[in-house]
Amino acid sequence: MSAGLHGEGSNPGFVEGEPSVKLAPMGGRNPDQDQSAVRTPLWTAPGEGYSYTSQSPHIASMVLRRLTGMEMHDYIDRKLAKPMGWGPWGWARRRGATDLPHTPGGANIAARSTDMLRFLYMLLRNGRWGPAQLVPSEFVAMCAKPSPYNRHSPYGLGFESNAGGHIAGAPRDAYFKSGGGGFGVYVIPSLDMVIYKMAGSDAQYDPARTGLEQRSYPYDGSRDNWTPAPRSQFSDGPVGVDDGVRRVLEMAVAAVIH
Repeated sequence: MSAGLHGEGSNPGFVEGEPSVKLAPMGGRNPDQDQSAVRTPLWTAPGEGYSYTSQSPHIASMVLRRLTGMEMHDYIDRKLAKPMGWGPWGWARRRGATDLPHTPGGANIAARSTDMLRFLYMLLRNGRWGPAQLVPSEFVAMCAKPSPYNRHSPYGLGFESNAGGHIAGAPRDAYFKSGGGGFGVYVIPSLDMVIYKMAGSDAQYDPARTGLEQRSYPYDGSRDNWTPAPRSQFSDGPVGVDDGVRRVLEMAVAAVIH
């Protein structure tokens, strides 16, 4: 996220930890996934700022596809999902009558909460699942630390790290990630704990987009017309996704240690 690519939506550009540039939403993206990613405009030189964009991980998925000859979904299915015994899962690749040609590198995964927890538990065990080393332990160690190539925010390899203690109510070895719709994944080695915060957009799990059969837990309509509650005691807007994910971390840790 510090490659200098223009962030999506209205995400700000951070420099040295401060929101320094208000980036306006971009329109007219190229319908070709790969071209849209590689032709994303730069808002700063590479390494000179941080702005969240799903185009950066899509470029990483393109590199994976080139190196392995496999779509990212198929690679993850072979290397992680099947060894850990996941149930049905996938990406929302369907758009009406059109299927996206490639796995979206930065959005719209649909997986069961129990399988998300399996993934996190594997990270907690330094990449091991039973007797198998599914992910190199050195890679997991880098996930838990800020990247030396990003001085603008406490992120490394897709995770936010609390190594600097910016979340006072959480251990410094905690690392976590927020996601579209408000879900969150957390690993806290010192407490031997993983957390999955359930959330997500309805479209993310729509069988018409994922191609997955909805076998159980049919939707009861309770989320229809739901909007975030205003947080007037703090500001004029709703609670942000990242703020909510960090607060859940503090509350879960407090419940365990107290």
